[in-house]
Amino acid sequence: MTDLLRLKVSLTKHNAHKIARLLKDCVADQLLGRLQEVHAEVAQAHKNLSVLPGNVVPEVWAKVKKLGDNAIDALVLIGIVFSHHKLINAMINASSRSGFSGRIERGVQLDAKEYTNFARVIDQLGFATKLDYHGVTFNLRAMFEIPGLGPLACELLGHKLDAARWDRSGSVADEAVAQNFHQVFGVTAQEFKDWLSTDVQPTAAGTLLLPKDEEFFQGEDEGEGANAFEFKPGHSERAVEPITKAASAKTKVNQLHNDIQNRLYNYLCARLGSECVGTELDTGSGTAIDVVTQVKGVTTFFEIKTSTSVRASIRQAIPQLLEYAYWPDNKQADELVIISHLPITKVAERYLEFLHTEFKLPLTYRQFDLETNQLI
Repeated sequence: MTDLLRLKVSLTKHNAHKIARLLKDCVADQLLGRLQEVHAEVAQAHKNLSVLPGNVVPEVWAKVKKLGDNAIDALVLIGIVFSHHKLINAMINASSRSGFSGRIERGVQLDAKEYTNFARVIDQLGFATKLDYHGVTFNLRAMFEIPGLGPLACELLGHKLDAARWDRSGSVADEAVAQNFHQVFGVTAQEFKDWLSTDVQPTAAGTLLLPKDEEFFQGEDEGEGANAFEFKPGHSERAVEPITKAASAKTKVNQLHNDIQNRLYNYLCARLGSECVGTELDTGSGTAIDVVTQVKGVTTFFEIKTSTSVRASIRQAIPQLLEYAYWPDNKQADELVIISHLPITKVAERYLEFLHTEFKLPLTYRQFDLETNQLI
């Protein structure tokens, strides 16, 4: 009989995610001999990778390299989650669960140190849409948009179930559903079986929006219990891995967003002081602002957009900034700034000037030049 309590690994070591970086740089068979390069804890890495007797790295890790870096990140996260029953339960019982997304909260699903390390794993592997001291919001939709990942996830879950003393009766997909693994991912039992067995995407997968934006535009929470916005300085450096040809369009856009956020934070700190700049700050109603500055009582919200056109960036940013600043009936920001890597167009300038003149919106557009690291 399958006993998930047998799935245990140290949750207080903080380098679990680094096996993904290592796997991108070497062949799977070399992994165990190079763990010291990323200061990975050996026993933890063995459990996360499901290393077989004789120190054999399962073939699934060689297979996933052929799918690209984003597939490696996704499978490593799956490997980590299903190496400990606490992490499985934390994902199943995540707060604010809606489809592929949910929130792991400090002291609720996981204790403080366990939360800190797992939140870092989710963020560094690219599945966090909001991260702060109190919780990490995740979105796993991108996993289901990677062609070929489903059967590899099935293969890895088979190793995890073997470690839990599964008797191998029936299929991996059937046993995974029997253990409620589909609830970790936020999909139905049948969708999960289909993905594991035949790589069929759940019907809800395929959006072009980044996970954070998807949650904003598709969220149904009215936020009636909103709290007042509270400024807090600080920034958690976001993961920016080298982009490969195999990376998906969404991965590339997400990396660009993280890159701009890291650089913008450093730019603003150099000019205003680190005590005046914060990132991923809670609006008070469950959403998060990319960057906030507060100088001499003036609060400015910055929303970063990485669309392929200025118009698309403005179209996405305006509703978010307006809600962040004014929902439901309270002014929380004095200035609203759309940030993009693209130079503004003449027609966009006219549009924003009209909004400012006609509606008195304190809204501006600024380009962050990635070559000069300057706001223009």
